[in-house]
Amino acid sequence: MKLIVVSNRLPITVTKDGTDFKYKKTSGGLVTGIESLSKHVNFIWLGNISGKGLSESDKNQISKDCWDKFRSVPVFINPELNDRCYNGFCNAILWPIIHSFPDDVAFKYPEYKAYQEYNKIFTDKILEIAENDDIIWVHDYHLMLVPRMLREVNCSLKIMYFLHTAFTEPSNLKPLVCKDDLLKGICGSDVISFHLPDYAINFSEALKEAGIKTEAKIKAIPIGIDPEMFRNCLKEEETKKIMEMYRTRFKDKKIILGVDRTDYIKGMPQKMMGFKRFLERNPTLSSQVVLLQIAIPSRLDVVEYSAYVETTNEIVSGTNGSIGSIASTPIHFLFNSVNFKELCALYAISECILITSVMDGMNLVALEYVACQNLNKGVVILSKFAGALSTLQGSISFNPNNTEEVAEKIEEALRLDPVERSERHEKNKRNIDVFTSVRWAEDNLEQVYKGWRDQIQVDKK
Repeated sequence: MKLIVVSNRLPITVTKDGTDFKYKKTSGGLVTGIESLSKHVNFIWLGNISGKGLSESDKNQISKDCWDKFRSVPVFINPELNDRCYNGFCNAILWPIIHSFPDDVAFKYPEYKAYQEYNKIFTDKILEIAENDDIIWVHDYHLMLVPRMLREVNCSLKIMYFLHTAFTEPSNLKPLVCKDDLLKGICGSDVISFHLPDYAINFSEALKEAGIKTEAKIKAIPIGIDPEMFRNCLKEEETKKIMEMYRTRFKDKKIILGVDRTDYIKGMPQKMMGFKRFLERNPTLSSQVVLLQIAIPSRLDVVEYSAYVETTNEIVSGTNGSIGSIASTPIHFLFNSVNFKELCALYAISECILITSVMDGMNLVALEYVACQNLNKGVVILSKFAGALSTLQGSISFNPNNTEEVAEKIEEALRLDPVERSERHEKNKRNIDVFTSVRWAEDNLEQVYKGWRDQIQVDKK
């Protein structure tokens, strides 16, 4: 028996250097969760590596390298098909609907056909390497049809499915003409897991409305992180130097940190308007507090995303122009990603983190921040619409759509006395140390097969 992890993309970027290929590991919520499991359990990771102009010889070499270096199996998708599936269906149709933004969605059959073909290619690749009784763990909204496709060919497989996003109420699924296909696709699994009970309930209600019956277990098993990975990074000399650099750069200022992908579910315009209102209510603090926002570019070839970035930029420019001065800029907006050491350094030195998601399946940034705050006891100001609130019960929660409330919660966080700061942090710390990414993976595996530890190689030492 073996475990095969299946995700839309492999956590690997490939670049060609002359006649050779270079490989770099990527990051992200799913990657963090699965990579933590790799310290304890052997598994095969299968996912897409897209790339234009790859010859059959190139694909063969990449396949060999991925297996030898990463124990991974790449799936090669035609670039046009990849675009129609990923951007045309997954991001322009499926993503907004499952996050409760159905109003602007126009269903297009060609994009859905691309999604079907994409899932079929994945299914065929899985079946090439899967054997009877293997455990197949399918991840996320890009591959909702795969479980049923697998089940129709090999009923002996043990199939798990985990959705890394929110799952909306059934009423929001109406524009999704193919919703029954997707629901039935997921129901090919033995175990279907979500971050929160609310998402599991919404999914179960959607099945009832569609008259779809399933014998699958439907569970809420929230993902976590590997806290020690972040704490160990803070001990490295390079990270310490970065921390000192930022402390000098923002001397005598309190840093409110934001780290978000440029996705409309993250609520960055709401964050900027809330912070602006905070400054208006507290003019004496405009030179003492800064909002340092890391905006990680995401899906900018989708119109809604690029428009979202423009809106955010306008608010940032307006705030800095009307409230800032030559000597003091209240919002520092970085439209780029940062490396892991720099991210951990920023987590560690900031006074609090502000997360204004208008709908967010989990938000692991909040958990990562807590892992880096053992000394500073920084405060998590967390939207009530982020799934992470169920884990981080020591957070200050709020409605991000209420600008006045955002401003009030920033004030509250900055005025907390040291005792309450510490109590809130310790409550959050206990939970991230208990509900780790390894526990998340193990809890999912326990649902599908109680004896998995005896059948899969567990100790990799």
